[in-house]
Amino acid sequence: MVSPIVNATVMSILNATQGQQEVHESHIALFGSRYGKVHGYISIVVCIFGVISNILNAIVLTRRHMITPTNYILTALAIADCLQMLTYPVFAIYSFFYSQKRLDANHSQGWMYYLVVQNIFNSTCHNMAMWFTVSLAVFRYIVVCHHGIGDRLCSLQRALLTIKIIVIANVIVCIPDIFLYRVAKLTDFGYNFSGYVGADSYLVEKHKFYKTFNYWFFAVIMKVVPCILLTLLSTMVIQAMYQASKRRVRLLQQARPSDHNVNRKHNRTTWMLVSVVLFSVIIELPHGILLMVSGLNKDFLKEVYSNLGDFKDLLLLLNSSVNFVLYSIMSKKFRDTFKNLFAVSFKCHTQRVTRRQNVYTISTNTEVTTL
Repeated sequence: MVSPIVNATVMSILNATQGQQEVHESHIALFGSRYGKVHGYISIVVCIFGVISNILNAIVLTRRHMITPTNYILTALAIADCLQMLTYPVFAIYSFFYSQKRLDANHSQGWMYYLVVQNIFNSTCHNMAMWFTVSLAVFRYIVVCHHGIGDRLCSLQRALLTIKIIVIANVIVCIPDIFLYRVAKLTDFGYNFSGYVGADSYLVEKHKFYKTFNYWFFAVIMKVVPCILLTLLSTMVIQAMYQASKRRVRLLQQARPSDHNVNRKHNRTTWMLVSVVLFSVIIELPHGILLMVSGLNKDFLKEVYSNLGDFKDLLLLLNSSVNFVLYSIMSKKFRDTFKNLFAVSFKCHTQRVTRRQNVYTISTNTEVTTL
């Protein structure tokens, strides 16, 4: 499967043996060319923010009082998103500052192997993140729409089991990626300049359907199907919340103030999770549709998908880094935990520095007195 991060951008190098890219005058090509000039700078900034924010997510969500089945899955999602973004700056620095995404840029053998491995690694991590989001929606749907069995079905043990199943399944599913490309010398294809390139593997050359099947499998199973599930589950959760709000209005006079607070906290958590889910759908569904069309039409792949590669990478990077912002805006418990955790750490650090200064001052005064 083609990795969603470094997708068309990497493919422009991996598939470079098919010929130098022609200059297109279409609006899409013009947009891709102009945006490509600043993509390196923007993507590195987004990656730095994304890595730091996802590490903070994992730290906050694993505090003892924050441990819940939902937060277990959110922690796994943060780790998967963080791993995706760790390798992209290397690609961005090389491709946009050190070298060029061209066939004659004299790419080394080691760099081409890095691209192939990164393609597989990012594909695996992204698929995990996508299905973690689906499992998050399933858990919330059960809790909101089936109160009686929610606590029993959505336990900590089942959350951990779900995470393990998703990790193992995605590692297995991404094994076919290994057989998509090989690293070859440019001279093997008749070029009169040195360097290496990622070419279609011998398996793909012999069985053309293999690559097409890979495109479609990734687009349908790892993009479109999860997005459809997320949309349906989110719709049912929102509908259930709407019905519950109407019932709550009728019972408001009879309820205790403490019940009101519990309901408000429950609703804030649900809306936060729905926002995370819907943001993923907005980003991932169009990408899945583009992949499906690209699997059938090589001209579309070359003229549309590849020209939008950098911009799609940016959207996917944003999707992997935005959760910290959503949690901070929509979850008071997350904000309070974050402030308490780092305020205490800063206070302890300040106290240690003050103690060192006091010890140094006392020691200096003692030496002066002795002299």
